[in-house]
Amino acid sequence: MLFLGYVLAALIGLSLGLMGGGGSILTVPIFVYVLGFDPKLAIAMSLPVVGATSLIGAASHWKAGNVQLKTAALFGVIAMAGAYAGARLSIFLSGSLQLALLAAVAIDALSRRGSASGSVTRA
Repeated sequence: MLFLGYVLAALIGLSLGLMGGGGSILTVPIFVYVLGFDPKLAIAMSLPVVGATSLIGAASHWKAGNVQLKTAALFGVIAMAGAYAGARLSIFLSGSLQLALLAAVAIDALSRRGSASGSVTRA
Protein backbone atom coordinates (compact mmCIF):
# COMPACT_ATOMS: atom_id res chain seq x y z
CA MET A 1 0.00 0.00 0.00
CA LEU A 2 2.90 2.38 0.64
CA PHE A 3 4.00 2.18 -3.00
CA LEU A 4 0.43 2.90 -4.14
CA GLY A 5 0.36 5.89 -1.78
CA TYR A 6 3.53 7.26 -3.39
CA VAL A 7 2.14 6.78 -6.88
CA LEU A 8 -1.01 8.63 -5.85
CA ALA A 9 1.16 11.37 -4.30
CA ALA A 10 2.77 11.92 -7.70
CA LEU A 11 -0.70 12.25 -9.23
CA ILE A 12 -1.65 14.82 -6.58
CA GLY A 13 1.40 16.84 -7.55
CA LEU A 14 0.40 16.56 -11.20
CA SER A 15 -3.11 17.74 -10.35
CA LEU A 16 -1.83 20.74 -8.40
CA GLY A 17 0.61 21.74 -11.13
CA LEU A 18 -1.90 21.36 -13.94
CA MET A 19 -5.06 22.70 -12.34
CA GLY A 20 -3.94 24.46 -9.18
CA GLY A 21 -6.30 22.37 -7.11
CA GLY A 22 -7.25 19.05 -5.70
CA GLY A 23 -4.67 19.06 -2.93
CA SER A 24 -6.49 18.32 0.32
CA ILE A 25 -9.48 16.74 -1.38
CA LEU A 26 -7.11 14.13 -2.80
CA THR A 27 -4.40 14.01 -0.12
CA VAL A 28 -6.53 13.44 2.98
CA PRO A 29 -8.42 10.40 1.62
CA ILE A 30 -5.16 8.84 0.40
CA PHE A 31 -3.59 9.29 3.84
CA VAL A 32 -6.68 7.81 5.52
CA TYR A 33 -7.89 5.07 3.16
CA VAL A 34 -4.71 4.02 1.35
CA LEU A 35 -1.99 4.65 3.95
CA GLY A 36 -4.14 4.01 7.04
CA PHE A 37 -3.55 7.23 8.99
CA ASP A 38 -6.00 8.57 11.55
CA PRO A 39 -8.19 11.30 9.98
CA LYS A 40 -6.93 14.05 12.31
CA LEU A 41 -3.32 13.16 11.57
CA ALA A 42 -4.07 12.94 7.84
CA ILE A 43 -5.63 16.41 7.82
CA ALA A 44 -2.66 17.91 9.64
CA MET A 45 -0.15 16.11 7.40
CA SER A 46 -1.95 17.28 4.26
CA LEU A 47 -1.20 20.93 5.04
CA PRO A 48 2.59 20.87 4.53
CA VAL A 49 2.25 18.37 1.67
CA VAL A 50 -0.16 20.57 -0.28
CA GLY A 51 1.67 23.77 0.69
CA ALA A 52 5.08 22.56 -0.44
CA THR A 53 3.70 20.99 -3.60
CA SER A 54 1.79 24.15 -4.46
CA LEU A 55 4.89 26.26 -3.95
CA ILE A 56 6.79 24.19 -6.51
CA GLY A 57 3.93 24.43 -9.00
CA ALA A 58 3.62 28.17 -8.38
CA ALA A 59 7.28 28.68 -9.26
CA SER A 60 6.67 27.42 -12.79
CA HIS A 61 3.59 29.58 -13.16
CA TRP A 62 5.53 32.57 -11.77
CA LYS A 63 8.20 32.13 -14.44
CA ALA A 64 5.48 31.99 -17.10
CA GLY A 65 3.98 35.26 -15.84
CA ASN A 66 0.76 33.68 -14.60
CA VAL A 67 0.94 34.92 -11.00
CA GLN A 68 -0.42 38.29 -9.91
CA LEU A 69 1.72 38.61 -6.81
CA LYS A 70 -0.23 41.40 -5.07
CA THR A 71 -3.55 39.55 -5.35
CA ALA A 72 -2.01 36.18 -4.48
CA ALA A 73 -0.18 37.59 -1.45
CA LEU A 74 -3.27 39.28 0.00
CA PHE A 75 -5.42 36.22 -0.64
CA GLY A 76 -2.70 34.03 0.90
CA VAL A 77 -2.41 36.08 4.09
CA ILE A 78 -6.18 35.98 4.60
CA ALA A 79 -6.25 32.23 3.87
CA MET A 80 -3.40 31.63 6.34
CA ALA A 81 -5.39 33.38 9.08
CA GLY A 82 -8.33 31.15 8.23
CA ALA A 83 -6.11 28.05 8.30
CA TYR A 84 -4.83 29.01 11.75
CA ALA A 85 -8.37 29.53 13.04
CA GLY A 86 -9.54 26.28 11.46
CA ALA A 87 -6.67 24.34 13.02
CA ARG A 88 -7.53 25.79 16.43
CA LEU A 89 -11.23 24.94 15.99
CA SER A 90 -10.47 21.41 14.79
CA ILE A 91 -9.77 20.25 18.34
CA PHE A 92 -13.52 20.48 18.96
CA LEU A 93 -14.44 18.18 16.02
CA SER A 94 -14.03 14.46 15.59
CA GLY A 95 -11.92 13.17 12.72
CA SER A 96 -15.03 11.60 11.22
CA LEU A 97 -16.86 14.91 11.23
CA GLN A 98 -13.86 16.62 9.64
CA LEU A 99 -13.84 14.00 6.87
CA ALA A 100 -17.58 14.53 6.36
CA LEU A 101 -17.03 18.28 6.05
CA LEU A 102 -14.26 17.70 3.52
CA ALA A 103 -16.57 15.43 1.53
CA ALA A 104 -19.33 18.06 1.62
CA VAL A 105 -16.94 20.72 0.30
CA ALA A 106 -15.78 18.36 -2.46
CA ILE A 107 -19.36 17.54 -3.46
CA ASP A 108 -20.30 21.22 -3.46
CA ALA A 109 -17.30 22.09 -5.63
CA LEU A 110 -18.18 19.29 -8.03
CA SER A 111 -21.80 20.41 -8.22
CA ARG A 112 -20.67 23.93 -9.15
CA ARG A 113 -18.20 22.73 -11.80
CA GLY A 114 -18.84 24.43 -15.08
CA SER A 115 -21.24 26.97 -13.61
CA ALA A 116 -18.71 29.81 -13.63
CA SER A 117 -19.74 32.61 -15.95
CA GLY A 118 -16.24 33.05 -17.33
CA SER A 119 -12.76 34.00 -16.33
CA VAL A 120 -11.60 37.36 -15.09
CA THR A 121 -8.35 38.81 -16.31
CA ARG A 122 -6.85 41.73 -14.46
CA ALA A 123 -3.68 43.59 -15.29
